[in-house]
Amino acid sequence: MMQGVLSGGKVIVAGSEAESLVKGHGRKRGRLELEEAAGLLETDKIEIKDEEGKEMSPDEFLKRALAISPEFGLRYIVYNDLKERGYVVQPGGVDFWLYPRGVKPGEKPARYFIRILSESDTISLKELVELLILARNMRKAPIIAVVDEESDITYYEVKDAKFEKREARKEELKIKVKASLFGDRVVLWDADLADTLYRTYFYGNLTKEKRLLLSFLEAAFLMRKGMLEMEVAPQLSTLNSQPFERFIEYASAIETDFRAKYAVYADLMEKGQMVKTGFKFGSHFRVYKAMQLKHSLYLVHVLSEEHVFPLPELSRAVRLAHGVRKRMIFAFAVAEGIRYVDVGRMKL
Repeated sequence: MMQGVLSGGKVIVAGSEAESLVKGHGRKRGRLELEEAAGLLETDKIEIKDEEGKEMSPDEFLKRALAISPEFGLRYIVYNDLKERGYVVQPGGVDFWLYPRGVKPGEKPARYFIRILSESDTISLKELVELLILARNMRKAPIIAVVDEESDITYYEVKDAKFEKREARKEELKIKVKASLFGDRVVLWDADLADTLYRTYFYGNLTKEKRLLLSFLEAAFLMRKGMLEMEVAPQLSTLNSQPFERFIEYASAIETDFRAKYAVYADLMEKGQMVKTGFKFGSHFRVYKAMQLKHSLYLVHVLSEEHVFPLPELSRAVRLAHGVRKRMIFAFAVAEGIRYVDVGRMKL
């Protein structure tokens, strides 16, 4: 059996025994990280002594490891779980490198790096973006491992959202239709034009009287495209003299986050996506593939770049999207435009 000594926050295995370390352990020859040493100790593959030469039981070693590193508890829970699933795990990267099953480090590069969090932690959008930048630089994929209060682990993948290209848009309307405010939405009265916008372009909700009810977002986008003209109602007459900005100001007074939502809505529409409200799913938008409305692929929620997630909030959004077979995407404005981050549950 291997013999090791706990020293300086590592377990040192000296002499020829250093060569006999089980594959996947001891990235630096003869030096085991605390998680690696604990795993070997609890499976009776190593004996560990302290610097005074006293042999330590597994419980004694775990207590010493926690005193050395307060993060050891969470790290060891995740390390153990991944090892039990048959993966080769090495400390490094952000928290751990994760190799494919059966691969010896050095034979192939790690496929993922693991970021470990507790249920009580938070993570910001900026931190998610930093993980993506790091992953791209290291040519790895990031995984977030969240340990809940019952010590169960949920794994999340994080990636930049990729939208499939849709078929070419049908030719835009050549005429400008007139519409009116209708409370907190917009109504188009012309029955023929209403039917065309609804059935051909998938805008709004068509009533049985052939009136088209548009959301403020849809109306603003059609105005920007030159396809819709708003009648000047008393509510609008005292606002900006430019029709589009006047309408944006009015909508923003009713929906405080309207400008942020419109920026994302317009960006998705310009990218060729079909965008409808995601209210029933607790998100701002549901996004469909191409010119069909059979099943939406994504839920998109608009946030500020400074947003910080309590992890139960992130878990709730991702779980709901997963349950209805959609991807959960968080959208936010950056200097270059709109950025989309896709977070999903991962089965390891």
